[in-house]
Amino acid sequence: MKAIKAILILVQIASALCLICAYLAPYFSPEEAWLFAFFGLALPLLFAFNVLLAIYWLATKQNKILVGVLLVLLMGSNYVPSYLQVFPKTLKDTSGINLRIIDFNTHYMGAYDFQGNDSNLFFSLIDSIAPDIMCFQEFTNISGGPEKSMFQRFLTHYRNYANVNTDLLNTNFPAGYGVCIFSKYPVINKGFLELVNQTSNLTVFADVVVGKDTIRIVNTHLKSIVFDQTDYKTFEVIEKAESTDLRRIVAKLKYAFKARAKQAVAVRERLEKSPYPLIVCGDFNDSPASYSYFNIKGKLKDSFIESGIGMSRTYVGKMPSFRIDYILHDAKWQSFDYKTNRLNFSDHKMISCTIKLR
Repeated sequence: MKAIKAILILVQIASALCLICAYLAPYFSPEEAWLFAFFGLALPLLFAFNVLLAIYWLATKQNKILVGVLLVLLMGSNYVPSYLQVFPKTLKDTSGINLRIIDFNTHYMGAYDFQGNDSNLFFSLIDSIAPDIMCFQEFTNISGGPEKSMFQRFLTHYRNYANVNTDLLNTNFPAGYGVCIFSKYPVINKGFLELVNQTSNLTVFADVVVGKDTIRIVNTHLKSIVFDQTDYKTFEVIEKAESTDLRRIVAKLKYAFKARAKQAVAVRERLEKSPYPLIVCGDFNDSPASYSYFNIKGKLKDSFIESGIGMSRTYVGKMPSFRIDYILHDAKWQSFDYKTNRLNFSDHKMISCTIKLR
């Protein structure tokens, strides 16, 4: 028994140290200390594992060890609402001026892994939300395959919406690259907020006039990991994976962490110079315990924390993940009615909420 207890104590010490490293991930740029980013990615699993160990120490009446574990868990309690909401929050007064927001990485409407046409569900969901603002990533019609009719239907159905960066067929850079904004309200200014990567992972903005207010809408797609089919197969059979396969995955993650960090810093610098209050949407390709999320969020509110329920996993592809898609907004506003919806042509869920301006 003594040997087992000693092993468990060592496991506890190691898991607690890993969890503390995960807590520190948002404060260290992956460009300088990339290892913290890996711990941050695993924060929910590390936290849950330490909770299980705490239960064990409680059951075995190891009070001194239990107190230490509880202190480590308490250190990171502020992260819990970013991953898990048990009791949905509601606003008593939802009257006034509200903006209904949609954010969705469409994965090119099924151009790569078309599994059946969900177009009717897609349009019925949008119609039921009746959005004022729609932010999309990976929206460009790149192949003219089964998704082509969906683009045509969408652009026809919402032709009265002002749009930003939807020059889909332009062969000159920048040419849409799938990051775009649709607005029911007039757009008085628009452009690129940052072009760090000069690829499909970029950031656009639109200054929208809502009554007497002007709001800056920002839509960002941070650097993707760009896993291929071999990488996804490695995740499926991780216990049998070759060391070279695992090293390739680690290398891709490391590169993406660093690229997102650089992009996130550029976004944050420009957000701080915004002349108007902000709504920031996008596919961050990173968790709430990441340097990218921490930098872009700043003092903004997270709509999932404001009114979400459950874990709100937004990436539903083959790679294990949690919430990587976000709707953030100015701290002076309140948001409600946060929802997620799954569509079979995308590896992301559509997220939506309503923001009460006044």
